[in-house]
Order: sequence, then C-alpha cells, then structure tokens
Amino acid sequence: MTAASDAKQQFKNRLSQNAVVQLAAKLLYMLSRLGLPPIILSYVSLEEYGIWATCFIVISYLGMSTFGIANVYIRYTAEYHARHDVAAINRLLTTGLAITLPLCLGLLALLALGMPLLLDAFKVAPHLRETAAILIFVTAAAMMLDLSFGAFSHVLGGLQLMVQQTGIWVASFLLETALIVALLLGGFGVYALLWAFVIRYLLATWLSARACYQALPGLTLSPRHFDRSLLPLFYRFGGVVQISGLLSMVLYSIEKVIAGAFIGVRATGLFDLGEKLPVMSSQTTSALNAVFLPAVTHLYSLGQMEELGKLYLKGARYISLLTGLIMGFLAGFAAPIMTAWLGPSEEFRITALIMAWFTLPFHTHVTTGPCTALHYGANQPARTLFYPLSQAALVAILVGGAFLIFGTTIPAITYGVAAAMTLSGWAYMAWSNRFLQVQPSAFIRRVIIPGLIPYGFGLALAYLTAPWFTAAGSDRWSLLGLLAVCGLLYSVVTTAFLYRVMCDWGEREYLRRQLAHTLGGFIGKAIGRKAG
Repeated sequence: MTAASDAKQQFKNRLSQNAVVQLAAKLLYMLSRLGLPPIILSYVSLEEYGIWATCFIVISYLGMSTFGIANVYIRYTAEYHARHDVAAINRLLTTGLAITLPLCLGLLALLALGMPLLLDAFKVAPHLRETAAILIFVTAAAMMLDLSFGAFSHVLGGLQLMVQQTGIWVASFLLETALIVALLLGGFGVYALLWAFVIRYLLATWLSARACYQALPGLTLSPRHFDRSLLPLFYRFGGVVQISGLLSMVLYSIEKVIAGAFIGVRATGLFDLGEKLPVMSSQTTSALNAVFLPAVTHLYSLGQMEELGKLYLKGARYISLLTGLIMGFLAGFAAPIMTAWLGPSEEFRITALIMAWFTLPFHTHVTTGPCTALHYGANQPARTLFYPLSQAALVAILVGGAFLIFGTTIPAITYGVAAAMTLSGWAYMAWSNRFLQVQPSAFIRRVIIPGLIPYGFGLALAYLTAPWFTAAGSDRWSLLGLLAVCGLLYSVVTTAFLYRVMCDWGEREYLRRQLAHTLGGFIGKAIGRKAG
C-alpha cells in the first residue's frame, strides 16, 4: 500500500510540475510575441505580413499530414514506458521515422508543383509572387524537418519529461525572437522572419534528440528496429487521429482561408492580427492539455477510472477558469488594446471587432482539450470526429447565412465562424461527458459558468471606464497606462470573486498551501543569500 501510495503521489507531483512549467513557458511565449507585430509592421508592408500569415496556413495543413503519427508517439511511448519496455520505444521511433521521412519529402514535392495554383488561390500580387513562393516553400521545408525528426520531442512528451521538452521549446523561441529583431534591423525585411524560423527549428530538433538519448540510455535508431507489426498503430490509431486533426486544423484557421479566398491576403493579415492575442492566450492555457494525453493514457492503462474521471473534470474546470480570466479582459477592452498595440491607423480598426468576437470561441476550443485527451487515451480516437464534423456543418450554414445578411465582408466571416466554433465546442463537451457519466448540470456548474463569469466583469469595467478611454483618444501611451490600471483592477476583483465564490473549500485550501509554500521558499532563499 505504501509503494502504491508513493507511486500515486509521484504521478500527481509530476503532473502538477508539468502543468506549471507548461503554463509558465506559454506565458513567456505570449509575452515574447506581444511586441513583435508592431516591430515587424514597421519594416514590412501589410501585404507582406499577410503572406507570412499565409505561410502558417499552408504549413499547418502540411503539418496535419503527420499529426496522427505525433499522437501515436506520445500515447504509445507513455504505455511502453509504464511497462519499462525501451526496446518497444526503439521499434516505435524507427518505424515512425520510416513512415514520416518519405511522406514529408513527397509533400514538399507536391507543394513545389502546386505553388502557382496556391499563389493564385490567395490572390498574391504579381510583384510579390517570388517572395511568397520562397517564404512558403522554405517554411514548409523547416516544418517537414520538425514533423519527421520532431519525433524525439513527442517521445519526451510520452515520457512525461515536460520540463526538458518545454525548456528546449523556450530556448528555441527566445532565439527566434532575438533573431527576428536583429535581422529586421539588419535590413533583411520579411526574410528576417523566415531565417529566424528556420534556425529555431534546427536548434529545437538537435536539442530534442540529445535529450531523448540522455533520458533513455538504451534508445537506438536502426533499420533492424523497423517493425511491420507496429504499422497498424500508425494507420489505425494514427489514421483516425489524422483525419480528425486535419479537419480540426482546417477549421482552426478557416476564417483566414475564407478571407484569403474571397477578399485577399490583406484580409488574411487582418484576421491574423485580430486573433493574435486570443490565440496566444488560448495557447497559454492549452499548456495544461499537453500534460493530459500521457497522464490519461497512464491512468487508463492501469484501469484507474475513478482517478481518470477526477482528472478530466478538474482539468476542464481549471482550463476554463484560467482562460476565461484572460479572455474576459480581452473581450471588454478589445478596442483600446488594439489601438495601443498597433496604433490608430484606420486600416487596423477592424481588428478590434475580430478580437472581441473570437475570445469566447478560442476559450471554448481550448476547454475541449481534456475531451480529446480522454478519447485518445482510451484508444477511441474516432470519437473526436464529432467535433470537427459538427463544426464544419455549422461553419457552412452560419457563414453562408452571414454572407447573405452582411455581404462578403470581414464582419460576416467573423460572426459566422465565431458562432460555429463556440456552438460546436459546447456540443462536443456535452457529448464527451457521457463516456465518464458526467452529469450535464455538474459540468455546466463546475466548468462552463466559472469560465464565463470573467466576461461579465470585463464588459462591466469597460463600460464604467469608457469615459477615461474616450478622453485619452488615440494616444498610445495614455491608453497603455489606462489599460494597466484597468487590468490590475480587473484581475484583483475577478480573481477574488472566483476564489471566494466559485472555488470550494478544498480548492481554496490547496491554493493557500501552494502560496505559502512558494512564499516560504522565496523568503528562505532570500535569507540564505543575505546570510551568505
């Protein structure tokens, strides 16, 4: 019993540590990216920025070609590691690389052949076609490198070595950020973004491989490890995940695709800017989702269904709370935030509307993470198809209806896609709850409502302080000062309400203990340094 209790406690400690590290890293990433768009737009045109945003639409679709394989690495590495079977991990990794390497080379060849059609589809101006072709192909090549040899990073995830995995990611994106600024100042223009991106992925691939070999001394890659019996894992589990992931990725950026196809790359750039903060905020809290798949697989493999149910509900609750806390402020103060961030130019005014409307959709999307981890961990990936299929149907209906009412405009795309994302996300969560017999009323009370409450505080505070922002006009420094004051007031009031009203006694006690532990460690270190 003592050994079992110790193992259980170690599992919880590792899960908590991984979650905290992931959140901290995502927050750092968000902060490192906040200052980049204004700097970039000082050196490149909006059309060039729109092409750069288009690059990520293309590579996200190419990346989804191996999305299923990535999840096979994570899920089955976690299972084999629970059995201490390093030889099986060797076979898994070798077999996966034998599949991904030729697949990635084939995709690059198809991209090169289809480049003229792609540039026509996004209405790229003639004088920018050569630049666009170089940017798209080289970013795709860098991504193909990551999608093949990025297997080492997925193995680290399956081993639940999130600290090492996250440390590599942090080092790579900080280097990329520094290189972007340095190369822009050096006169490289939009190509500064390209070379910084390439160097980032080269570094991350090398560091991940090195960390894997250190974590698993018996890890080897060799043709003799190729195992045909493992191919069904990639084609069955990975294949279904592939289809679901591909649909999800298409829908994740569908508003940019629609905007590019119907309006042009300029509209794609505006959507990218308007969604930047909601996307980065959702990616920050989605860090918690990264720890769920190996943890869920571990619990499911051991038959610990009660613990799995608790993890599922708590994970969804904390993700919803944290994401709502961020999004509530963004929704209420979208207009002054975008003016302070990008300036008062008329061409950027529409980004405030985009930002305000996409806070709740991305909030809902990230809250579905535990549902997907549950289905993958239970080896039932086909269940996840419910989400993208329902969203695709709603996008077609709602965007089509918005076009009829508002015309082919950016607001019409915004309203239709935002509503489709939110409704399909809620439907997916309700459908997934049935498999763990979670009551709808309990899920609404414990997950949905706590995440929505911050929006009320954000909108109310924005209404009360509207005269302040009107008086500040378009002065960016005055707006930043007011936003800092409002952000502090919002954070204190909303957090206090959530803590006192929405958290139960156990959650408050846990937070008090964690705060006391953190402060105690900080004070102890400070005293030690002073004494030294």
